[in-house]
Amino acid sequence: MNVRAIVARAEDRLVASRSAAFLALRVMVVIQIVWTTYYCVRVRPAFTGIDYPVIFTPFAAALAITSGRGRWIPAMTRLLIGLAFFENVIDRLGFIGPPGAPGVSWGDFQHFIAYTAQVNAFAPAAMIPALAVVATIAEGTFGVTMLLGIRVRLASLGSALLLFTFATAMVLSGLSEMQYAVYLMSIAAWALATVDASALSVDALALALLTQRAHPTH
Repeated sequence: MNVRAIVARAEDRLVASRSAAFLALRVMVVIQIVWTTYYCVRVRPAFTGIDYPVIFTPFAAALAITSGRGRWIPAMTRLLIGLAFFENVIDRLGFIGPPGAPGVSWGDFQHFIAYTAQVNAFAPAAMIPALAVVATIAEGTFGVTMLLGIRVRLASLGSALLLFTFATAMVLSGLSEMQYAVYLMSIAAWALATVDASALSVDALALALLTQRAHPTH
């Protein structure tokens, strides 16, 4: 069996998980809305402290309500996930601003390594720099593939697994993943892997070019 056949089979299995993915998404949307409402009423955080769930939850809810029908809501949800990855990577590389500047989470890679130690409090200290590098490569890869729409189904699956890993590590380390809607983003990425989220993508452009070559107009 060649690589193309293996990829096609994997994508077919992803599509088959659609019902489970959207059931999980609907449940997680409700949980996230309840938590975010409670947190805002109780803590009254600044927008920068709750921006991820406030921005992403409406798109996840729209995706859940429509069950991924149509292409634009899945595509916008895909772009948001890709943008979240991309923003986090350029932040830790210092492109948004220096450490401590408004809107900057880390500002350099050393601060990100320190954050990685917090998120992976259960991991040996010697592993933390390597985990930070691996996380950055993974986020950069999925940020680019989700934003550009390259192998959308597989990129969405990879994003789902990466986000699930992040969220679980945060929970095990005693941190709140809900403040960043990480499980919600993970499940939404899984749902995207089961539907057509290829609008505004390299995949769609490549398909259009192949179709044009196969059926040239005269």
